[in-house]
Amino acid sequence: MQSSLAPPGSIKRRRIDGPTHQGVGSPSKGASSAFPQPASIAEALAGNGLSDGEDSDGSADDGLGPRPTLKSRSTDDIHGRLSDLEKIAVYMTQKTRTTKKAKKQLEVELDKNSTHVAQLELEKGMLGAKVEAAEKQILDLQTAKRRCEDELEDAQRKHKSRVAEMHDEQLLLKKVAAELREELDETSVRLQTKKDECTRLEATMSKQASDQVELESSCRGLRAKVEQLEDVVNEREIRIAELEEDVASRSHTIDELEAKLRKEETMRRNLHNTIQELKGNIRVFCRVRPLLGEEKDAALPITFPSCEDSNQIELTQTSENALGRATAKTFPFKFDRVFSTDSTQEAVFEEVSQLIQSALDGYPVCIFAYGQTGSGKTHTMQGPDAISASEMDAHGLGIIPRAVKQIYENTSKLAERGWEYTLDGQFLEIYNETIQDLLAPATRGKPAKLDIYQDSEGHTRVKNVTTVSVDSAERVHWLLARAADNRTVAATNCNERSSRSHSVFTLYLQGKNSLTGESSSGVLNLIDLAGSERLSSSGSSGDRLKETQAINKSLACLGDVIAALAKGNRHIPYRNSKLTHLLQESLGAGNSKTLMFVCVNPNPTSTQESLCSLQFATKVNSCQIGTARRQAAS
Repeated sequence: MQSSLAPPGSIKRRRIDGPTHQGVGSPSKGASSAFPQPASIAEALAGNGLSDGEDSDGSADDGLGPRPTLKSRSTDDIHGRLSDLEKIAVYMTQKTRTTKKAKKQLEVELDKNSTHVAQLELEKGMLGAKVEAAEKQILDLQTAKRRCEDELEDAQRKHKSRVAEMHDEQLLLKKVAAELREELDETSVRLQTKKDECTRLEATMSKQASDQVELESSCRGLRAKVEQLEDVVNEREIRIAELEEDVASRSHTIDELEAKLRKEETMRRNLHNTIQELKGNIRVFCRVRPLLGEEKDAALPITFPSCEDSNQIELTQTSENALGRATAKTFPFKFDRVFSTDSTQEAVFEEVSQLIQSALDGYPVCIFAYGQTGSGKTHTMQGPDAISASEMDAHGLGIIPRAVKQIYENTSKLAERGWEYTLDGQFLEIYNETIQDLLAPATRGKPAKLDIYQDSEGHTRVKNVTTVSVDSAERVHWLLARAADNRTVAATNCNERSSRSHSVFTLYLQGKNSLTGESSSGVLNLIDLAGSERLSSSGSSGDRLKETQAINKSLACLGDVIAALAKGNRHIPYRNSKLTHLLQESLGAGNSKTLMFVCVNPNPTSTQESLCSLQFATKVNSCQIGTARRQAAS
């Protein structure tokens, strides 16, 4: 057992057979030489660093387990002390091996670290080279920057020079335009002079023909004087031949003048459009209907200040304060034109006729009437609805029939200059946010759905709508009568026959000149909006209440669109209602000449409604839309 605990090369022990005669407590000489004394053992342990004070917790930090310790034994316990020493010797041997192994590992790690340090030195050199290259690149970029700045300064100098040249060209073009206007005036004077000459020549020819008859009569009665008069006759014949040649020459001149007149007609269209643009592509007219029936006894709350342009109106609103005293407040308004209570349909249309001419010239035109129910919108747009088309007096005609009549008169005049026009009309109504076709034939089945869409050219159109060819002015009366029969009306507290929908009459004008090859495509939208009214004053209930809410919502959406246009917002809420969606091209697309009639009821009981209408019209009057563009027929 003892030999198994001792590794090779450990201390050899001598067998002790038993105690000697020297005494039990004292070892023999051989024992003292083979085993060191306790004092020497402690010194040996201290020399190897294995004294009792090495690890206070009795454990090693190299994975060999707890360190063997010297137990307190009696002097006679040689085997026990030998066993302790063998354990200590084994522990020291294993620790030596572990230390050597750790040393080798440290040497390997040192080699690896040396290699890593060399690599880091190499990378340091490479990074230094990159830094130098980057610094060189920065210098190159700075040089390029200075070169670009020089090029920019040179470009700016060239731009300034080009701007100055364009300014000089603009001045030259203005001078050329002034010269062309002067030439046009001179040409007009020469044309009038030529016409006067033609008149004189015609009178001369008539007189000469009369003289010739008299000569022939004289020849029959005075045959004796034939020889004397033959020379005169020959001279007259020669003169007639000369005059015929002159007439032929003047006919050619007339043809040239007619061709020039056609060119001047094109110029007239452009100048007419310029005048309309100067007046504003969106205008607001105000019309106050007269007091009717029992209303005539009431005091008129509206006054018309004296002004040269007839474009001002004042509304006085009377209210009671907390003390019961009546207080009056005056609200002044100014529009492009104001028509008083005694204005006629002719006077109203005279101001509108220029816009109708623009539609004939190929521009989209939109005219709509706005106001509370009973303020005269339908009367302004169509005429007295109590009179049938056959009985209607020409003086009571509204804007729609007068516009078509003017268009037919002008197309007849333009036919002499090579223009041919085709006119197609459609009539819609928007009732409870639903589009209905007022010209659709009566069918038993469900009518086709009408949807608003944008065509390939960006124009607002309605799918599945009925389009009727308007081949005569009388055809319009039929359209109005049929639309009036199909339009939704009902009685309210504000009007016993109140329009409960927005009506839209659209006339498409397609023109082509066979002589010059010119073409035009105009659109005329004439709109009678439903009456705006507050729920408290309309007294509506049931279906009438639903209709009133739909009307007020659509008019409120129209107000939102107008407000967005006035503020110049990028997003305009056209699709919030069918009305604004249908009027999108007329209001904000910048491609239409738009006129709004704000109709006012002068009845003192409608003062608040009239004030709301005038305030809304003021918002519309503050809007600016783009320049209208003439449309050529596709």
